[in-house]
Amino acid sequence: MKKSALSNEAARQAQERTSPWKRPRLWRELAVIFLGSLLFAASMNCIVLPTGMYSGGFLGLAQLLRMGLESLVPGLQSLGDLAGAIYFLLNLPLLAIAWSRFGHYFLGKTIACVLFYSVLLAVIPIPEVGVFDEVLTACVIGGLLCGAGAGLTLTAGCSGGGEEILGLLCAMKNPWFSVGRISMLLNIGVFGTGLFLFDRQSVVYSILMAGVMYLCLDRVHLQNVMVAMFIITKREDMEKLVFQRAGRGVTRWVGEGAYSSQETDILLTVVSKKEALSLRRALQERDPNVFAIICEDISVVGNFQKRV
Repeated sequence: MKKSALSNEAARQAQERTSPWKRPRLWRELAVIFLGSLLFAASMNCIVLPTGMYSGGFLGLAQLLRMGLESLVPGLQSLGDLAGAIYFLLNLPLLAIAWSRFGHYFLGKTIACVLFYSVLLAVIPIPEVGVFDEVLTACVIGGLLCGAGAGLTLTAGCSGGGEEILGLLCAMKNPWFSVGRISMLLNIGVFGTGLFLFDRQSVVYSILMAGVMYLCLDRVHLQNVMVAMFIITKREDMEKLVFQRAGRGVTRWVGEGAYSSQETDILLTVVSKKEALSLRRALQERDPNVFAIICEDISVVGNFQKRV
């Protein structure tokens, strides 16, 4: 068992020394990003937009700009839906600024995600009649599928661009800013503008659709779910495993078994649910006798870094 654990650890370290762009994992992640982008774009174009609803965030801004351009330039509609192309152009300056501030591996996948979004939104036709005739049904189902698609791309360790990148850049300048606050401010502007361009019912349904989408996205994106792990083990190097695999802090104290009266280490760490899944497997490989308690739905006050 020890030889197997050592060989697995050596293989993992060898893989980490390999360029990230040559790892098989990258191509699996790109496939997940493409599938998530396809689900999002198909749901948006075939379910949401035919009913008169529109999106929030940068995509909603792109849709508003498309409407403005179509009203100013006759015949522009014959070129197809330009929202995807406008969305890509809006992201270009943000991605250029972010290139020198974020990891290239993360940002490279983000560029791929933005490109997939833009191309698929442009090539998937918007039918005159959507999949669902009833607006409320389209609102709920469209929001769920769009949220699932966007959440799927985030599970691959990237960002969809737009307000997420803008929020991260603003947070580096001023701690008051966050991705959530930037998204909220942008959505207020987009939906507020929609009140002057569309009927109020369409705006209300669009806000409801966005709420359903973000709710589903949070459930799919396991990095948003915080988990507390109590790890009880007799091995002395288990905290190093947490550092290596999750990059999280660990609190350690010495406990004693009530029945055996033997000393044991008790480790406490807070990780995301996605990190907990991989950490759990690593703990069992390192110590088959490990005892771990995993608590979900917790709240954390203090220095806990949420990751994309």
